[in-house]
Amino acid sequence: MINRELTNIGEQIPVGSFHVSESNVRAGRPFGESLEDRALTDQLKRGKIIGPFKARPEKDGYGVVVGRRRFLAKKEAGAKFFVVGTDCLIEEMTDEEAREASLIENLSILRKDMDPITRAERLNEIVSFSPAGLRATARRLGIPASTLSEWLKVLELSPKMQEAVARGLLCYTDALNLAKMEIGQLEQDELAEILEKEGIEAFKKELERLGKKRLKRGAPKGKYIILRTTLDKMYPPDMELYEKLKRLAETKKMKLDEYCKYVLTEHSKRPMTPVS
Repeated sequence: MINRELTNIGEQIPVGSFHVSESNVRAGRPFGESLEDRALTDQLKRGKIIGPFKARPEKDGYGVVVGRRRFLAKKEAGAKFFVVGTDCLIEEMTDEEAREASLIENLSILRKDMDPITRAERLNEIVSFSPAGLRATARRLGIPASTLSEWLKVLELSPKMQEAVARGLLCYTDALNLAKMEIGQLEQDELAEILEKEGIEAFKKELERLGKKRLKRGAPKGKYIILRTTLDKMYPPDMELYEKLKRLAETKKMKLDEYCKYVLTEHSKRPMTPVS
């Protein structure tokens, strides 16, 4: 058992006492395969000094929350111990604080390198542990709540389609459009199979066929009111207007169809402008 009272500045802690925390958004990702990882390790072996990583007490050791690559590179370079204040910083953190700190540290990675499904799962964990919810999380991260909502939207896809997205068979934009179309799980599974066996063009062709078929069946009650003329003329359907109307309806604590009827009613009361 480690005596945690000895984590003062200058204290030396054995390398074996540290591990990558599960709260780290990059936990489980491989290290040492990329050129950047190998270059960082080589630089450390040549004596380069890099900033400290941040860890918190976990179990019988310390879980690295921020600076996973720095920790693993120093370990790979042959470090026997880490000096508190120089190599590492030890800080008490709750699970929520640890996840948030790791997410903020890795924002650029989350935007570019992390696949959309893993990113959404990590973000969902943070939001789930946050008592204040999505909007408060968005404020703390400095990211619009609408962006975070879209990141999470892909988790509404079927498990098989999520797997295809995680593997890079479908880009984030196309995955988001598919999630907004709210196609059933069986149809999504069929699309995922087409995507894997026949490729993206066959997938898009089948998706277009399904989209047209859905429109021909008629709009579900209360959902596509106002949007029908727009959706009939474009594919894939642009759901931005629908999402905006939905948010506005929520601010007035009204159902979507009730809000749309309210907007039309109020608009019809305005005096008509004479046509010259």
